[in-house]
Amino acid sequence: MKSKRSIFLLVMGALCLLSALGLTGYNLWDERRASQSVAESAEQLSSVIQPKAETDQLLLPQEQTVMPTVPLDGRSYIGVLEIPSLGLSLPILDQCTDSLLKVAPCLYEGNLYDGFIIAGHNYVSHFKKLSQLVAGDTVRFTDVEGNVWNYTVVTTEIIGGYDVEAMKEGDWDLTLFTCTYGGQDRVTVRCMMEIL
Repeated sequence: MKSKRSIFLLVMGALCLLSALGLTGYNLWDERRASQSVAESAEQLSSVIQPKAETDQLLLPQEQTVMPTVPLDGRSYIGVLEIPSLGLSLPILDQCTDSLLKVAPCLYEGNLYDGFIIAGHNYVSHFKKLSQLVAGDTVRFTDVEGNVWNYTVVTTEIIGGYDVEAMKEGDWDLTLFTCTYGGQDRVTVRCMMEIL
């Protein structure tokens, strides 16, 4: 009797170990795929979007309901987000779905004029390191028309994973967020636009 139970436990343990290895392998593959996808899209977008000369740059965002987009590989992008302190240059998709979040960070809500929210997966090549941002760090967004908008990080906070209202609270010009490890909460970075 003990022998059968021992064999059963060994088999179950081996199956659990194989499942864990399979999940780890999938996660590593998915991370590599996301990194390649975002790098290729950022490079292609950077060649399409030419930053305006400082003299042609808009001083303030113009009122808009929908942000202009550029089509690329069957998807629409609103611009490129750069976070110099994290070494990131990321294309931003114009809408947010689970499948699009696996490609690149996405516009969750809003626009340049009223303030906008960008969601990203916690892939290393996306928003995994958001929690490392500190007050005073710079975030730059180049829209598809070539206007470059500079933001300063004001605060970083943790918000409950299902607290959508807390995500939208405040008069922030830019909010970036991603899941914490395990997905229970959201690392949320609040930024204000630098007006020249």
